[in-house]
Amino acid sequence: MSRKSLPVISLALILVLVLAGSGVAYGLWSEKLEISGTVYTGEVDVAFSGPYVSEWVEVNGIPMWEPRVKDKYAECYAEAYDYDPTSDGKEGIKIKVEGAYPSYHCAVKFDVSNIGTVPVHVSWPEGKAPDWVKVQACYPSWYQLHPGEHVYATILVHFTNADGVDENGKYEFYFTIDALQWNEAPATGTTLLEATNCDIVPDLGPEPTE
Repeated sequence: MSRKSLPVISLALILVLVLAGSGVAYGLWSEKLEISGTVYTGEVDVAFSGPYVSEWVEVNGIPMWEPRVKDKYAECYAEAYDYDPTSDGKEGIKIKVEGAYPSYHCAVKFDVSNIGTVPVHVSWPEGKAPDWVKVQACYPSWYQLHPGEHVYATILVHFTNADGVDENGKYEFYFTIDALQWNEAPATGTTLLEATNCDIVPDLGPEPTE
């Protein structure tokens, strides 16, 4: 009875399979490619600058600077402060009016500035206030601000005898402005309003020195 031997190629293949199955390594030339990266994100950051206070009165319906001798009896104060310590700039404004009387005016003008790295859309100031506390924004609602740009708005405190304001009364108001990343905000206007349409402080001429 004759025996047939396996071909040499078959023996070599079996040997490779046995070595692979037993975990025996053999030399394999190889090279690995690698990709790495770093992403630095931008920042949405807006802040107030100013504010700037103007005071005047109406005498028999005619606006004029508040006389110096009467200036101390009604005062308007406004100050920007750091509302969010985790962010740059000043995010809050405190306004305080003392001794207000009919036809006394206090106007507080302030800038809204983009001090971050991401373009934003800013809303109009919105909130809750007596009818005689007005806010005038000199920009379209949801106007787009690029980094380094700013817009301004004014809050006016002014009441007359017809407004029914109480003597020795206390009235409060607040407004907020939202700033959203430019590509996730509502549609916006593209042209700033003319300053002449926004400036609610009348032209009273040079302020008196006495």
